[in-house]
Amino acid sequence: MQASKSEITRIGHIGLFVADPEASARWYADVLGMSVVACASDGPYKGGIFMSFGTSDHDIGLFPQSPGASKGKEFEHVGLELDCRGDLGKLQRFYGRLQSHKVRIHEILDHGVSKGIYFFDPDGHMLEVFCQQVHGPAAIAELGRNEGKAEPYDLTPISQ
Repeated sequence: MQASKSEITRIGHIGLFVADPEASARWYADVLGMSVVACASDGPYKGGIFMSFGTSDHDIGLFPQSPGASKGKEFEHVGLELDCRGDLGKLQRFYGRLQSHKVRIHEILDHGVSKGIYFFDPDGHMLEVFCQQVHGPAAIAELGRNEGKAEPYDLTPISQ
């Protein structure tokens, strides 16, 4: 499949349906270090909470799900790039943080261009926090060459 040049380079934000937006906001703040930017009191997003990592106006929107809706099936996973500049020690420390919060880990994978920890939020949404190790055109070429490599990776957590 031929890749085309796009002006879009990263995920701008994600909207998630959650059972309890306030509880989820606390979890995202405690575990991922996010901050609440806004709470929608009216309109189509009433009850929604907008969370940020501190650079964008919002990175994740948490919206009340409809009664009886399935949990964690709205998407496969969301990849969140860790500011690690290739330093796996930062990913190890993040892994320690996840463990200290008793977060359920799904798997840790080596993608050739990055290494990522896959885990679940309280509503069953799978997230990946990854450390990018190859960048730009070299990363695009490598992922194409290794055909989307996703091999189990043994990462030792570092306690905080």
